[in-house]
Amino acid sequence: MNRTMSPTRRQALALLAGTMTLATTPAWSQAAVTAFPYYSGEQALQGLYGHHLPPLASAFETEAQALTAVARQHCAGTASADAVLAAWRRALLAWQTLSSPALGPVVERRSQRLVDFWPARPALLQKALVHAPQTLADMERVGSPAKGFPAMELLLSGEQGTPPCPFLVLVAQGIEVEATALRAGFASAAARDWTDDEEVARTAFAEWINQWLGGLERLRWTFIEQPVQRASTTGNGRPPEFARRTGPDNVAEWQTQWRALHTQARLAPGPTSRPPQPGQDLIPIEALLMGKGHIALARRWAQVLDMADAAMQALPAQPAGAELMALSKTLKSATTLYQGEVASALDVPLGFSDADGD
Repeated sequence: MNRTMSPTRRQALALLAGTMTLATTPAWSQAAVTAFPYYSGEQALQGLYGHHLPPLASAFETEAQALTAVARQHCAGTASADAVLAAWRRALLAWQTLSSPALGPVVERRSQRLVDFWPARPALLQKALVHAPQTLADMERVGSPAKGFPAMELLLSGEQGTPPCPFLVLVAQGIEVEATALRAGFASAAARDWTDDEEVARTAFAEWINQWLGGLERLRWTFIEQPVQRASTTGNGRPPEFARRTGPDNVAEWQTQWRALHTQARLAPGPTSRPPQPGQDLIPIEALLMGKGHIALARRWAQVLDMADAAMQALPAQPAGAELMALSKTLKSATTLYQGEVASALDVPLGFSDADGD
């Protein structure tokens, strides 16, 4: 008996199977059935540097300028230390939104070391205060651990006495100068035609893919898990030494870093998601996977990111060590999938850059 299936019947069954797959696909992944175009590395870079990062750099510059202004007002007696601290928080979160992950001018200028050297060094800060610098040129002789966001937070804590003027203003000005340089750097990158030099584009694309992982691990390990482990190992009962001095400030910073990373990695969830348009939109990592035909991997990637996002958003203002270790474990799932499958699917070898550890 001839059991060969006719072409018409095969087509009908294939259509039925496709319909059943769509009907049973969970709502969170229905966007994956939309046809995505293939995106080149040059198109991804144009979306990243041409559309996504320049507004973030401008926002950081604006907040840094506001920080300098309110620091001056404080020194003139027309603004409180709390007002300076509030401006410090806004500038810090604008900085983290731009620098998570560290890319382009942030890497080239080693900006993380210049404005956010952590941990702060109270002894070096006190030494700098004794020398009483009066100008930005004087501040060039002050080491990075006594400048930037951590030093300013320490000054505003009151532990060094009344925040000294003009040193407080000079620290704010230093942050502003770096913010202005970064805004100019990203504006220059936005004007680049990434199709002009294939090798430059290939290197920049690989840097993005590597630095995204570096940003995630910096958040997961350096900012969250490592301080918890150190506190547990010492056994002296002291709380973990996180980057910022209060629980709410640390949580706000972690959530801001994660949102910045998530935006570059994940399509907007939901069945109405549309493919990013080359030359107009940021093309996140999930879209790159879809465009290369890695549909199942893209779905798993989105699922892992969504679990991490839920865990990050559920973090209380004063998280306990066990909660932070659980969060780190969830974030590690994204690291593992990225290292094991995502980067190779994008044809990018993972390695280390000059920015690692800054």
